Amino acid sequence: MLLGVGGLGCAVALALVTAGVRRLGLVDDDQVALSNLHRQILFRTTDTGRDKVAQASLRIREADPTCQVEPMVRRLAECDEIAAVAADYAVVIDGSDNFATRFAANDAAVRYRFPLVHGAATGSRGQLCSIAPGGKPCLRCLFGGPPAQAVATCRQEGVFGPLVGEVGWLMAMEAIKWLHGIGQPLIGQLLTIDAWSARRRLVPLIIHPHCTICSGQTPAIEREKPINDCLRVSS
Repeated sequence: MLLGVGGLGCAVALALVTAGVRRLGLVDDDQVALSNLHRQILFRTTDTGRDKVAQASLRIREADPTCQVEPMVRRLAECDEIAAVAADYAVVIDGSDNFATRFAANDAAVRYRFPLVHGAATGSRGQLCSIAPGGKPCLRCLFGGPPAQAVATCRQEGVFGPLVGEVGWLMAMEAIKWLHGIGQPLIGQLLTIDAWSARRRLVPLIIHPHCTICSGQTPAIEREKPINDCLRVSS
């Protein structure tokens, strides 16, 4: 399930479908805007004003008609809401553009025990990591919660399309690791990217003893694991 079909979401979706993903849920309540096309590679100028999930579904089916695309025109910003929709999917990928959804997705992954791939990009800086089912560590271990003061957003600071593409493709790679059970997901590590210096850094994510989610103050909820039949074998 993909939260957000903006710049990150477009890159993730295209990478996953061409890698052989057979089922993909798209969640977004926004419409295509001309000013965003430099980074939202699934859309065209003729798509302006139309629902992102509808137009993204068309492009994904053009890339692979066998992919089962499930568009949802809605905004998910609450932990339980995200968990309810995520129950039918093997992995949740967060490419959202707001802190409320990012931390709600994190909390849902910890409480309801599903893998979460997180990514973000603003200006020339990007970051991504994976949250294991049940967390420990999770995003709140590092950041605590949404910032108390306003911070620069893509709308205010802008963002470079190539950086968004790189972070999105790396997020897709994280999802593939989970789906195949191979490689080493970025668990307990935050990968940061600086586009200007080409510098990559792995920042340790340490379990915070007083994390309101990971510390056990909020009991985890077991969920039935979905059948992992969303990848086809490809040569």
